[in-house]
Amino acid sequence: MGPRAISDPGPVPRLDAAALRRWLALAASVAERSRNLVDSLNVFPIPDADTGTNVLLTLRSALDAVGLLPPGADAVQTSRAIADGAIRGARGNSGLLVSQALAALAETCASAPDPAGLRPVELVHALDRMAASTWAAVSRPVTGTLLTVAADAASAARDALAAGPERPATPVLIATAAALGAQESVVETGGLGHGPVDAGGAALMLLLTSLADTLDTAALPAPGPVPSPATDVSLQMLTDLAAGAPHQGAGAQAEGVSTGEFEVMYLLEATSAQASRLRTALERIGDSVGVVGTPDALGVGLFQVHVHTDTPRAALPRVGRARQICVHHLAPTPLIAEADEPPAPWLEVGGGDGRVVSFERLAARRSAGGPVPRPFHPRPASRVGVIACTRAPGLIEQLARAGAAVVLDPRREGITRAAGDLGADEVIVLPCDDDATTAAHEAARALAARAASAALGGGEGTHLTIGDTDDEAQVLAATVALAGQGEREGAQIGDLARRAWRAAAHVRTTALNGAAAEPDAVARAVAASLRADDEILTVILGRSALPDVGFMAREAAERPTGTVADPYGGEDDGGAGAADSADAVEVIVLAGDQPTPDVLLAFE
Repeated sequence: MGPRAISDPGPVPRLDAAALRRWLALAASVAERSRNLVDSLNVFPIPDADTGTNVLLTLRSALDAVGLLPPGADAVQTSRAIADGAIRGARGNSGLLVSQALAALAETCASAPDPAGLRPVELVHALDRMAASTWAAVSRPVTGTLLTVAADAASAARDALAAGPERPATPVLIATAAALGAQESVVETGGLGHGPVDAGGAALMLLLTSLADTLDTAALPAPGPVPSPATDVSLQMLTDLAAGAPHQGAGAQAEGVSTGEFEVMYLLEATSAQASRLRTALERIGDSVGVVGTPDALGVGLFQVHVHTDTPRAALPRVGRARQICVHHLAPTPLIAEADEPPAPWLEVGGGDGRVVSFERLAARRSAGGPVPRPFHPRPASRVGVIACTRAPGLIEQLARAGAAVVLDPRREGITRAAGDLGADEVIVLPCDDDATTAAHEAARALAARAASAALGGGEGTHLTIGDTDDEAQVLAATVALAGQGEREGAQIGDLARRAWRAAAHVRTTALNGAAAEPDAVARAVAASLRADDEILTVILGRSALPDVGFMAREAAERPTGTVADPYGGEDDGGAGAADSADAVEVIVLAGDQPTPDVLLAFE
């Protein structure tokens, strides 16, 4: 009797490069459709209604990265491009976690026996790794959020794989089981204080249902819209849950909610050890900490950094190379606060009381005669955003508290990123020098090209209006003038632009370096430049400024205009034009810590 014939079961089904591309395209399309819905669910870790927007921007960045791959790229190359693009473009806490999940998928593909794609068992391993890595990425994990949804989806996938010979596992079976597990988990997040359901968990569920739909419809002809039955069910479920839930406004609080006043995000080129130390440092100063990256075999890579903190400057790295540093103000606190500033440490050496007039008082003086605006959440759908560019780390808090998205050391990519974060159709960019102006125009052209492409697909773009500001003082004045104005119903870009230009034009600035920035030279410059109608003198100290510059500037400004201060005790009467009061000029001293100029004087 001859050997029995064994039928060829055919190739083992895999999650391959083509499926990864289709999945990402569908996921981005679903994120576009569900953006407003997921935004409306967002009350955790802060009620800023931007989870849907952040996930969409993250997936768009991944889609852009995949678009640069050659047609023959395998699953390893494709998943790596998806992960790298998502990490580069991750926005907010939710975008960071989605990028971490995609990085975990890429790591599984890289370690799989066949670079062509993942078999069912390896897809389960990928889901397990996604759950474990997102949990590890959060400094203080909270259950009932995206983290729980990822774990439940992985558990459901494992159960499907273990079902036995009576139900052979395939990628579509595993993906469908994970999607169903995610749906059940999202429903269970309701009532846990994270909104109707957790917004981040909802976003991850839609990502997994998109994967199930992609694999389930893989045999359909390519032309035409791809059916998405599992995703459609999820969207209807979220709509019903949102409609039936009690309203939770911006002041809603949940257990474990973020308390940081500012959100800081940037890209960091560093080693894994440096990134690990940075994460430990960030956990000491804030919450919602994430440091996510894809280091190479030598442990060097690009990391996306995210933290909510009250001290944004302390969140900047001491090692590695940081770029695209963007800071946003999160807490809906008044712009004007009745609080006495503590002594400024950089003025203590120079004598005097060392006290600084607060930025809030500066804003109050500029807004005299009108109501003081207050930032608030959620942001209206129609609004004008403001991007404040600066090279002065010490001004980050002031600019962000006035409602601007702050870009430190601005380049095209950072300005483009901040424009996307704002989510506004119209954005005013306030450059701090010629290089920042050039970068802003480059960003405007890049966004215009992107908007033209989006228009072909029915999407919208962001238009940048570049301000005529030349230094940090003018940026500060224009930002304060625009505080809260873009949030008002019917705000027009032209009116706001003119408001900003007028505020900047009223500021006369003098940059001092080297010997001209010595305390006595600064005093003479102040006395010589003051006019009878000047009301405010702002002194922005660079990182090379001497400790008593602020004190000497204040002393010079307190003398009648036209009187040149002699730092050794005498006075030189400069003639007529004296002010009626010796203290008519209010002096604001800010430790900008900019590399240049050493001292920036601004008269208003």
